[in-house]
Amino acid sequence: MLRPLLLVLLAAAAFAAEETVPTHLKVKATFTRPDKDGKPEVYASPSVITVDGKQTTIRVGSAEEGVVFTVTPKVNKDGTLTLEAATESREAPPSPAATPAPAPAGPAPRPKGNLPFFHGVLTKDKLFSIEDSTGKRQWVPLGRRIDGWTLKSYDEKREALTLSRLGQSVELVLHKAVIIDAPAPQVAVSRANTTITVKPGAKTLIGGAHGRTIELEAEILDVTK
Repeated sequence: MLRPLLLVLLAAAAFAAEETVPTHLKVKATFTRPDKDGKPEVYASPSVITVDGKQTTIRVGSAEEGVVFTVTPKVNKDGTLTLEAATESREAPPSPAATPAPAPAGPAPRPKGNLPFFHGVLTKDKLFSIEDSTGKRQWVPLGRRIDGWTLKSYDEKREALTLSRLGQSVELVLHKAVIIDAPAPQVAVSRANTTITVKPGAKTLIGGAHGRTIELEAEILDVTK
């Protein structure tokens, strides 16, 4: 009687051990910036292996001028992937010897990207300052469509605006840019958070400052082979 019971317990333990193996994912980030002629060029395309729900960090460039990109992939019950991404871009100011370019008459349009920019909010009036792919800013309410994205809801505590398009949901955090004091030189820092739900293998473009973009692609790995 004891032997069959022991065999059952050993089988159950082996099954539980197999169930605890985490899901492994491969995340690829392709970094693009304008070249000297204004055309987009790929300057980095790293990939990392991580597990479901674990944050991983990708660094491109130096501490003075570069990008620190963190992403946390999560596998949903329906097979889709939710990617929680945070981008911190650092850029040194122009050299003092350089002659500053004349200021443009109006805001220069940014290169066409996949997501609008969230610049400001009037909480009392429930209006949001959104920049579309042409660089045009406008105050719009919830329910309005920008570049095909519909403004669905706003989390005032987190300053997060949720957009949807064709079954895809994206979360935009209020875009902020600050200047960090440093002995030499000062560094302009821009931060943005984005949450995207996509199918495995699908490519998603995240817009950045000064025409820079990050194309994200994630896939589930079969580690049993």
